[in-house]
Amino acid sequence: MSTARDHYYPNTESLGRDEMRIVALGTGRPFLRPSQSNAGWLIELGNGDKFMFDFGFGTQKNFSALEIPYHDITACFATHLHTDHVGDFAQIWVGSWVGGRTKALEVHGPSGPQPKYGMRHFVEKTVDAYSWDRDTRLGFLPAIGAEIDVHEFDHATAGVAYERNGVRISSFPAVHIYDGPVSLRLDWNGLSFVYSGDTTPNRF
Repeated sequence: MSTARDHYYPNTESLGRDEMRIVALGTGRPFLRPSQSNAGWLIELGNGDKFMFDFGFGTQKNFSALEIPYHDITACFATHLHTDHVGDFAQIWVGSWVGGRTKALEVHGPSGPQPKYGMRHFVEKTVDAYSWDRDTRLGFLPAIGAEIDVHEFDHATAGVAYERNGVRISSFPAVHIYDGPVSLRLDWNGLSFVYSGDTTPNRF
C-alpha cells in the first residue's frame, strides 16, 4: 500500500538553500511509451537555478506536470543531437514562449566535426522550419520570447561550458557512434551531478 511519502507532489516539497534536486523527465529510448518519455533531466539548485540536461520527446509533458514556470529555467543543455535527446526542442522554445517566458531561451550544446552537425545549426534550422509558427505569434506575444541565445562548445575538448552564480557545468567527450556527443557534469556547493548522455565506457 502506497503512502503520500512514496510520491512527489509538485510544489509541496521545499528545496533547501544548500540542496540539489534531480528529476528524471524521461529515461526512454527513441520510441515512446505512455509510461516512458525520451531522455531528459531537470536539476534544481538551492540558489534558484534550474537546468535541463537533454529534452527528448515527451520530456516537456512531464516538465509541465511539475508546475514550474518555464521562465524559471536558467539554461538548457544537450549532450548530442539524436531526436531522443533533443526532440522536444521546438516545444521548449514555443511552449515556454506561450507559457510566459519573457527572456531569450538559453541553449548550450556541442559542436560537431562539421558545422551542420553542431548545436547552432540545429537551432537555426529548427527555427527556420517553424517560421510560420513564430511569425504568427509575433505581436500577440512578447518578441523577446522568440529569441534563442545559443552557446556552442567544442565537443572534442574537455572543459568548462558554463560558469555563473557559483555553478560550473563541464563537458567532456562521449563515445557514441560518431563525433559530437558529450557528457556533462554540474558542480555547485560541494555537490555534483554527472550525466553521461549516450556513451560507452571511457576514461574521459
